Amino acid sequence: MSLVLLTVCSAGGSCQRMPGLEWIRAVEFMDNHREIRNEVFASLHVDSAECEAVVFPEQLRYSRLQDGMEQALVQMFYVRSGSCKGDFSIGPFQMKPSFAEAVEKAWMESPMRQEYMLFFDTGDNRHARSKRIERLTDGRWQCVYLAIFVKLLLAREPLLQTLSSEERIGLLATAYNFGFTASLQRLQQQRPRRTFHLDLLPGKGTAYYSYADISVYYYKTINPKN
Repeated sequence: MSLVLLTVCSAGGSCQRMPGLEWIRAVEFMDNHREIRNEVFASLHVDSAECEAVVFPEQLRYSRLQDGMEQALVQMFYVRSGSCKGDFSIGPFQMKPSFAEAVEKAWMESPMRQEYMLFFDTGDNRHARSKRIERLTDGRWQCVYLAIFVKLLLAREPLLQTLSSEERIGLLATAYNFGFTASLQRLQQQRPRRTFHLDLLPGKGTAYYSYADISVYYYKTINPKN
C-alpha cells in the first residue's frame, strides 16, 4: 500500500482515502493511450471523457502479471467450456467474457448493429469464444466493447441522457462494475455502495470504495469546468 494518500469525495460529502501512487500510475496510463481510445470512441459517437471515467477505477488495480495469468486461464477454461468455467477479467479495462457475451447479444438485438455495420457471432461454441478472447485481449477492441456498452445503456435507459454528466457517469460506472443488465432503479440503489477494492485477494485489512465515486472524481479532474 502506498504511503501517499488521495482523498476522493462524493457529491454527498462522504470522503474516501485512496493510495495516491496507484492513482498516479493509472492517470499516466490513461494519458499515454488517450489518442487511440479517442479514435475508437469518436467512430462510435460516444463521449470520450465519460467512457474513460467509467473504466478508470479498473486501472487502479490492473496488474500486467495478474492479467497475464488471467489471460492464460481464460484461454484454457473459457474457450474450452464457456464463462461458467473461466470468467476471468482481462486487460486494462478488466472485462470478463460474460460481460462481452451480454454486450454482444444486446448489440445484435439492437438496430445499431446495422447503423455501424458491426456484427458479432454470439453462438455458444469454441470458435465464437476463441474470437471473443482475441477481441478482449486487444486494446482497441476493449474500447469498442466499452463504447457499445455505453450506447446500449443510453438507448435502454433514456433518462440517463437527461442527467448531468456526473450523475450519468456515476450510473454508467455502477452498471459497468455491478451488472450490465441491472435496471436503472437497481443501479441507483447500488451506486453509493462501497464494494470495490484494490487488493488481489481481499482480507481483514482491505479498504472498500464506491466505484462510481472514483469514476466521477476522475472525470472532474480531467474536466475541471464540469
